[in-house]
Amino acid sequence: MGQSLKALKDRIRSIENTKKITSAMEMISVAKLNRISDFAASIKPYAESIESILKNLLTSVEALRNPFLEKRGIPKTIGVCVITSDSGLCGAYNINIIRTAERFMNEKGYEKVKLICVGKRGASYFKSKKSAEVLHNFTGFNGRFVPAIFKEISDYLIEIYIKQEVDEVYVVSSHLAAGMVYSPVVDKFLNIEPTKGETIPYLLEPEGSEILERLIPRFINVKLNNILLQAFTAEHSARSIAMKSATDNAKELLAALILRRNKIRQANITQDIIEIISSSEALKG
Repeated sequence: MGQSLKALKDRIRSIENTKKITSAMEMISVAKLNRISDFAASIKPYAESIESILKNLLTSVEALRNPFLEKRGIPKTIGVCVITSDSGLCGAYNINIIRTAERFMNEKGYEKVKLICVGKRGASYFKSKKSAEVLHNFTGFNGRFVPAIFKEISDYLIEIYIKQEVDEVYVVSSHLAAGMVYSPVVDKFLNIEPTKGETIPYLLEPEGSEILERLIPRFINVKLNNILLQAFTAEHSARSIAMKSATDNAKELLAALILRRNKIRQANITQDIIEIISSSEALKG
């Protein structure tokens, strides 16, 4: 019984230490979530506005020769940028993105796909799978907003497209919806496909074609920034939820173990009292 009680105490101490860690990680994730969600919220209206202006200009301006707008027929090579996290402990966040990427790659044909991995989890997974060629890995973000490196990723995707290393570029990431609900999505990144929208008459200075020449690269950078910020917001949301769940589970387990420990203690005390009374009675006899 004594040995059992000692093992139980050791287990309780271990779970208490684990609970402290998961609780601390939950608080850190919430702080990071609040910070990155502010960035995401600030860039979203700008991203939506620039997309609306671009859509309207592409509808109203005459055909424009621009490498980002051209259609290359049936794509022979496809660039797939997969955005995962650098660290774990975020529930099913990474595996959902990876599964979505693999389904998409399977549809397009693995032999056509060239991967660009953002985040260590995706880079490590696809390196071990060797299912498709990995062109480049971007790691070390840890869910932080780093404008210079964000631009580096955008410039790299533009470069491989312009150099025709790939005919199309897609991004697989987590899209954030209302209430911090997120889901993995596949976005067509390049080429830009004009969509029909309401035509708003603009007074343009300089000409529309020149404005588009300047606007399109800006739109591409802003779009990727928005995608990355949403992905990192979803990552921190997933980690904070996972750590809260782990902390709650630890509390429940601790309550059960403490109750069990108290019962064992009570049983030991009762046994000691019985032995004392028995010994006293024996001495009297």
